[in-house]
Amino acid sequence: MVSSRGAATLIHMQASDPSSGYLSDVTFPDRFHRELSPAWLNYASVVGGARPKVLERPFRYLDLGCGFAHSTVVNAAAFPHAEFHACDFNAAHIGAARRRAGQLGAGNVVFHEASFEALLEQDLPPFDFIVMHGIYSWVDAGVRGTVRKLISRRLADDGLVYLSYNCQPGWSAEAPLRKLMFELAQAADGGIEARIGTAIAGMQTLGNPSFRYFRDHPSVTEALAALAKDPVDYLAHEYLNGTWDIHYSVDVMDQMAEAGLSYVGSATLADNHPMLLMDRPAAEAIAAMPNGRLRHLAEDFAVNRRFRRDVFVRGVRSNPSQADALRHLEAMPIGCISEIERIDTRVTIPRGALSFQPEFIADLRALMAQGAMRIGDIVARLAGDGHNRREILQNLLFLVASGNLMPFAQAGGLVDTGGRGAASPAVVAALASHTGDETPTFVPCGTLGSGIAVSEDEAIRALRWMAGEEIERPARLARLGILRGA
Repeated sequence: MVSSRGAATLIHMQASDPSSGYLSDVTFPDRFHRELSPAWLNYASVVGGARPKVLERPFRYLDLGCGFAHSTVVNAAAFPHAEFHACDFNAAHIGAARRRAGQLGAGNVVFHEASFEALLEQDLPPFDFIVMHGIYSWVDAGVRGTVRKLISRRLADDGLVYLSYNCQPGWSAEAPLRKLMFELAQAADGGIEARIGTAIAGMQTLGNPSFRYFRDHPSVTEALAALAKDPVDYLAHEYLNGTWDIHYSVDVMDQMAEAGLSYVGSATLADNHPMLLMDRPAAEAIAAMPNGRLRHLAEDFAVNRRFRRDVFVRGVRSNPSQADALRHLEAMPIGCISEIERIDTRVTIPRGALSFQPEFIADLRALMAQGAMRIGDIVARLAGDGHNRREILQNLLFLVASGNLMPFAQAGGLVDTGGRGAASPAVVAALASHTGDETPTFVPCGTLGSGIAVSEDEAIRALRWMAGEEIERPARLARLGILRGA
């Protein structure tokens, strides 16, 4: 069920899915996750050495445990030539997802109101992408086994899997806090909201220096203060599932290997560049580890990672030649989805900050003002005066990793057709659906291959421009190819 303001509302059904212990008496938060875009996953896999997907051709995509399927529906509208499937056993989730797809006119989404076990028995086509956000941490070992069977049977050759989950060692201090919250909520009376409120109050009573656990772990006290501000629907799914597990990444790699998958990279793009994460002594210590498995695990310890967004590929991970890897990477389109001026000479990275030469940023801004471009074309344009191509390429990858630039589905952008109103019905519907609050609306963008966050003011100006009013066309939406016309 979705409220008139677009936020998830509470529903009361059975306490949990009897086959998995997964909580179902409260809906999952209705959120958009950019990492679920086929274009984003394609980029992450190519950075890791995989062959790129040709997204201009038809492909198939499956979202397991889709919730309200916000990302999947918007992505489907951005890729009308592809076939999307979304599965969730919660009827409220699927009902709301169907309504959103209907509003956007996204007729290329197949919805499955079913458990993973039931979905396993259906006659499904092979999928080029299978995604799961958070689910792997919230279901029991049996359901995780079913997930792996689904992947093994339904993932196409060279297909990609996105799997996000809570991981160690970052949860080591706070994991007992989850247990405390779960037990306090179980002992409380009332519905989910009341039980969570009682649990938070109980933890706050205990969370003082007289209790050595809180005294010895200052970060837990900070986490407790943050929990009190989190939405009820998020807390319910993150903390109150009967089954809840924290994984080590190497164990997940082993489990995915049983389904025929190899780890290829991270959808948290900065994680693909160790020098953005850790200092030289840490990097050298990791490099000295005797094998790749230990290096992978040691990196989690180096950054105290608590959440992973892993990308896997079907089959043994290939080791392309340096020339092939570079060719694939240079073919990747990237662009800027914000105002061009926000591409700055100083950007934030996990280690702190990274600085670029002002001349480089000025030239890059001029190129990005024209729309998305392939990395190789950007390098060629910026290296024209004898600049170092390798350094330019690295700078571009770091700007994407920092979020100042983004992976795109295709090159292009600004298109002038000589008229007005030449936007797709899905774009018009998304712009018109803005709820009037501070939450952005995500508008499908075919060039990006995902959704663009649009504010209420920008949505209103775009609709007025398309209606023929004498106002300036929103420049950002025009550059992204969303508003086409004079």
